Amino acid sequence: MPLLTNERLSKTVAEDLQRKIIREKLKGGTRLPTEPELMEEYGVSRTVVREAAACLVSRGVVEVRPRRGMTVREPDGKGLAETLVAQLQMSKVSLPQLLQVRSVLEAAIVELAAAQRTPEDLDRLRDNLERMKAGDLDRHEAIKVDLEFHDLLAAATHNPFFTLVSRPITELLYSIYINKSGYMSFQSLTAAEHEAVVEAIVDKDPAGAVLAIQKHLDRVGATVAELLSENQGES
Repeated sequence: MPLLTNERLSKTVAEDLQRKIIREKLKGGTRLPTEPELMEEYGVSRTVVREAAACLVSRGVVEVRPRRGMTVREPDGKGLAETLVAQLQMSKVSLPQLLQVRSVLEAAIVELAAAQRTPEDLDRLRDNLERMKAGDLDRHEAIKVDLEFHDLLAAATHNPFFTLVSRPITELLYSIYINKSGYMSFQSLTAAEHEAVVEAIVDKDPAGAVLAIQKHLDRVGATVAELLSENQGES
């Protein structure tokens, strides 16, 4: 490989490693070369290797753990979710803007899911509904099951880009819901709205699925505003 003589060695190393991961189709969890091996391969210092690793971590391409080293990270959207949270906190985007994007995105998701879903997709959605309606979940589990439902809808499109794009939004909503005691008062209503979406998908009714998800998300928008007001009421 060409000599790495420019001052941005770490970025060059990071980009080359990322290309290798993509080219060789390395799966999540695959171990990458150790620091000494990368230092020798690229002819760079330990500092450059660590900066390259930090760059790839920030991109969500790899993760670094003690005694395990650097491994390929399974795409999950969490890095993007963290960026969205930071942007929201810095007021560069507003929550209503984010929920508007979610509404448009999920309408497309359920429309496609109604056409593309498989029996296995329906089984997973029904299992999720049963768990949500059980009524014995604590807040953490209830929120997890709630947002898992939206992941399952995205998966039922059989287009992985929908999952990658929508998951950061669910991650952000989790960070909002988890500290709000009022969330549980909406659980039964959420379950009923989810069930209406599933019924339309079972019937292969794209228009019905879109109407059901829009009704659900319109109500969720109002709910989120109400939950956010909890802090104001406590101050």
